Order: sequence, then structure tokens, then C-alpha cells
Amino acid sequence: MTATPYLRPNTGENSLKGAFDSLIATHINQIGPSMLVQVETVEAGGASITGKVTVRPMVQQQDALSRARPHDLIHNVPYLRLQGGTSALIIDPKPGDIGFIIISGRDHTHAVTTRKPSPPASFRQFSMQDCVYVGGFLNNGPDQFIQATDAGWRIVTPGTVSIEASEITANCDIVTSGDVRAGGISLKQHTHGGVQAGTGRSSPP
Repeated sequence: MTATPYLRPNTGENSLKGAFDSLIATHINQIGPSMLVQVETVEAGGASITGKVTVRPMVQQQDALSRARPHDLIHNVPYLRLQGGTSALIIDPKPGDIGFIIISGRDHTHAVTTRKPSPPASFRQFSMQDCVYVGGFLNNGPDQFIQATDAGWRIVTPGTVSIEASEITANCDIVTSGDVRAGGISLKQHTHGGVQAGTGRSSPP
């Protein structure tokens, strides 16, 4: 007989081995596995505390007759933000993103709520309610991105780049096809007053 991955194997439940196999399989099935999920909604707080998502497991359940049964939505799932101390790269998930959930071994509700070491909130173990979201996988190509290439770093955005800093220091030449403005003065369009006509040139800055 050719085995099929879509049907449960015959464990021979009438034998002692079959009974043990069935008991072990029952315990394994009660462990919530890490799995692919799709983001349904996002509660993001901008630059404040990391938000949470509601996700839908993408791999459905099956009954004994191999009929598909969708999972329930999983709510209030903390998501990953690349952060160290007070420095972070903030890219919040969006509805439709595909990612992975990693499931805790114990009920982590208190730890998530207080953000401090805490005892488990219940005797619940390996439950999909106790998970975090890591994305994204299998998503479409982005419209804006930062890309590392062999030639250097590439920044692409259809919008504007806004930098808020006390000072910017660049140890390199800066080349632009557009204009540069400082204090409202255009590098291309500014004029000098108090000059006389002639062939003389002003000195470099």
C-alpha cells in the first residue's frame, strides 16, 4: 500500500503498541505548533509601545474524514519589532501580511500585560493563545525599502525622506539632480547683491 500524507496511519489500536502510539499522538496533538498565519487587523502605536495583531492560521484543521476546518482567529498577539534599548526600526505589520507565530510553553498573559517576569496566569500549556507574531514571509514585493547591494545601500520610497536630528555629518561627496536649500535659500536659484558688472568672479566659499 502507498502511504498518503492526507490520511492518518493505522496505528493498530488493538495492540499494546497501537494503544501507546494513540496516547502519544493525543498528547502531541494537544501541543500548539508554530504555524503560518495571515494578519487580519493591526493595533499599532506608532513610535510608542509595540502593538498587537489579530491573525488567522493558514494551515487548516482536518477531521477524521479529511474535511477542512478553519481555525478561530487569534487575538492580541504581540509582534516583533527590531529594537535594542531605546533604538528601533519601526515597520508595523499590515493586514494581509503573512508571518509565523511562535507559541509559548506556558500561559504568558501576565508577562505580556506587565512586561515583567511573572508567574503563568493559568495551567494552560502550548496554547495558540500564548504566542507572538514574527513577519513576514511569502509577502509581495514592497513599494519602499532599504536594500543592501554589492554597490552599497539603496533607499527607495515613493514619498519623502524626513530626518530629525541635531546634526548630520557626511564624510563624502553629495551628488543630487535636484536643488539644495538651506535656511530657505536655493543653491541653484540664489542671487548675490552688491556686485558690479564685469568679468570678475567671486571667490569660493
